[in-house]
Amino acid sequence: MKVSRRNFLGGMTGFAATLWSLRPIALNTPHSRPERDLDCILLDLNSHCALPESLQGYRAALAGEHNHLPETSLNSRHRCRIAIVPGVGRMDPAVAWTLSGLLESGAHVLLESGAGFLSPSEFTVHQEMLYRHFDIAVDRPVDLWPGKSADDAPLTHRPGRRPSEQLDGRESIPYVNYVWPRETKVRDFSRVIPVSAREGDVIGQVGALPVALKRRTAKGTLIFLGSPLGPALRAGDSEALSWLRLVTAL
Repeated sequence: MKVSRRNFLGGMTGFAATLWSLRPIALNTPHSRPERDLDCILLDLNSHCALPESLQGYRAALAGEHNHLPETSLNSRHRCRIAIVPGVGRMDPAVAWTLSGLLESGAHVLLESGAGFLSPSEFTVHQEMLYRHFDIAVDRPVDLWPGKSADDAPLTHRPGRRPSEQLDGRESIPYVNYVWPRETKVRDFSRVIPVSAREGDVIGQVGALPVALKRRTAKGTLIFLGSPLGPALRAGDSEALSWLRLVTAL
């Protein structure tokens, strides 16, 4: 069953939102000195964001305690503790290289894939971009809704699956089970992007299907989410909010 963004978000309503404050931010402007570090960058990919609702979710959850940047404003002069990139569809190579530079300088970079809402040709570009710039190997989206257990996913998932194909197994509400930074369950009513565990640690699974990982670089940490967290944040999902709070406090 194909799930539209509207149906996806409709299934996420009804949660009570809770907000928190991050540590104080040393704000920067395009004309400020480069030695002034940022605390948290929320990068807006504009037309390259495949899931604008996800960006809205992060903005609401962070409650303004972040520096919102359009992709055209990100450059090598920016330094930060954590950079969050919601709903990634495509990414300009210059932005990808700058994010790689942030990782090498010691920042945490959270990349959230929005590829579940891309066309097949757009997904191929997304897949190649992740591999070329971040050494992340992903497979085609897998439908989770209506809910199917993913316990048998390694047997049923094959390269080249179409986004409309569903996981086999008994019917259930799909959850992403995060094991880092602590055990957390977050509902997912849409599609997930399977990610290779060839390098890095798997930190999130739907059943046995790996959908999130983290990998240490020389100084920083790359966090990849193959299941969009932003729409759950937009709906005020307490578990999603708790998970993001832990990550942004690292």
